[in-house]
Amino acid sequence: MKNLCLILLFFLMQTVSGQNQATTTLYLIRHAEKADFSGNPELSDAGMKRAKSWAAYFEKTPIDLFYTTMYKRTQQTCSAIAATKQKDIIFYKPEAMDLKKIIAENPGKTLLIVGHSNTIPNYINKLLGTAKYADIPEPEFGNLYRITVTGEEIWDELIHL
Repeated sequence: MKNLCLILLFFLMQTVSGQNQATTTLYLIRHAEKADFSGNPELSDAGMKRAKSWAAYFEKTPIDLFYTTMYKRTQQTCSAIAATKQKDIIFYKPEAMDLKKIIAENPGKTLLIVGHSNTIPNYINKLLGTAKYADIPEPEFGNLYRITVTGEEIWDELIHL
């Protein structure tokens, strides 16, 4: 009987422990369409329209933190969404982005990260430890990557909008 009680207590502790783990959600998108192929272009008219579409898409999604690079196109894409939620934007250097660190620093939060065609998939691949996602082709701008982390469990999903 004593062993049965210990086993039940162990399972109860595991259940309670699992319920206390925070779930962190990351949304990662590429900047919207750029005006030209210069070094640091702004968004085109189509890009501004897409940025507004992203804002509408995330309208009912609570987002705690917004991350973007210093490029005009990423800032414009991110600010279109952050402004609707009256949130500030955190700037990051593309080569310094570390999703594991961001997740560890923000347990239980929801984050939006705006990046580039060749950085967003690479960040996710590094987190997953596998080359699951290829660079985003130049004409594609509607990819939404959703990463959900609870404890050691990581779920990833690519949604085409």
